[in-house]
Amino acid sequence: MKINKQRIKNNLTAIGEIGKNKNGGITRLAFSSDYYKAVDSLKNLMEKANLQINQDNIGNVFGKRSGKYDSFPSIMLGSHLDTVKNGGLFDGTLGVIAGLECLNILNEQNISTNHPIELAAFNAEEGSEMGGTFGSRVMIGLQDPSEKALQSRLKNYDLTSADLKNSIRDIDKIKAFLELHVEQGVVLDRNEIPIGIVNGIAGITRYKIIVKGETNHAGTTPMNLRKDALTAAANLITKIEKIATSFTEPFVATVGKINVSPGAVNVIPGKVEMVLEMRDLEQDKIDLAIEKFKTEAKKIENAKIVFNKMIQKPPVETDNKIQNIIEKACNDNNISYKFMASGAGHDAKEIARKIPSGMIFVPSKDGKSHCPEEWTNWDDIYRGVEVLLNTILLLDHKMSESI
Repeated sequence: MKINKQRIKNNLTAIGEIGKNKNGGITRLAFSSDYYKAVDSLKNLMEKANLQINQDNIGNVFGKRSGKYDSFPSIMLGSHLDTVKNGGLFDGTLGVIAGLECLNILNEQNISTNHPIELAAFNAEEGSEMGGTFGSRVMIGLQDPSEKALQSRLKNYDLTSADLKNSIRDIDKIKAFLELHVEQGVVLDRNEIPIGIVNGIAGITRYKIIVKGETNHAGTTPMNLRKDALTAAANLITKIEKIATSFTEPFVATVGKINVSPGAVNVIPGKVEMVLEMRDLEQDKIDLAIEKFKTEAKKIENAKIVFNKMIQKPPVETDNKIQNIIEKACNDNNISYKFMASGAGHDAKEIARKIPSGMIFVPSKDGKSHCPEEWTNWDDIYRGVEVLLNTILLLDHKMSESI
């Protein structure tokens, strides 16, 4: 079934470049005027596709195409419209425009699906003061509307707890969720594989590590008498790197944020605060790694090192049956693929906790994402949309058998 390549390119560019900077990067932050400009543009396209449009109180947008049996729960597809600061064209927006193209093709080919098909464009997937995947977490009922720490942040966007409550969807009315996304890594591009079938989305655990030494004069304190917190921190980071490398993929550990006190050129650092992040498909592996890191920390002399857990978002598996359907969609069209993990978080990760979900990856050139250089070749995009469309049709047929 042929897709309209030029329409995909036009729609993706028109909406995706809203918020484009002089340097080519795109800044379309959650709840910003540019975000809502993108929402309005998408709603216009949804209207042209004769979809039933609904925008909830927190900025998520839905467009629904009726099925033969509107009493059936919807097959939902989509992604997010917001970006990071100075991000790229494809992250999130691709999944929304790909879903829209699938609905346009179904309309043009007069194909009636048994289930209603619903396109979702989520707000605030990227990290913000609301936390990542905010829009999908609210929709699926994973965000407590009355959470105390959230209340002051809601006021910044003229939102209330009631707005969150009114944005929660009845999950019994959603049969499955599909998300097409750029890989944001180098695996597919390096191996020249056009499609990734995501079998799991990595969990994220973060610790604040506090290293306490002793502040003193940098010019008068002999090297053998120092309690340099930064030296101890560097020692620990090296040990973390070595231990992390010993674990099997997709485990990763990163220390990406460091604050040194007092931060003067002529003062021995007395305190270092740094953030350690670990990701893997197995929480047990993450837990084992942190115990190894703590053991090594105890061996470091002249410093006291404390680990405080900040967040723990457990990994999630995508639905095995949907994985198999995506695989069949690839095989039916002689498209090569690879089963793989996602190291990045996505809306599908939240939705998969309550609804059967699947993810399709297309290559990211040189593995670049969250930057102006983010790029996916158009032929890879078109192939991904074709796989998504065929997956929808196969999924609609397969899931109708179970109703």
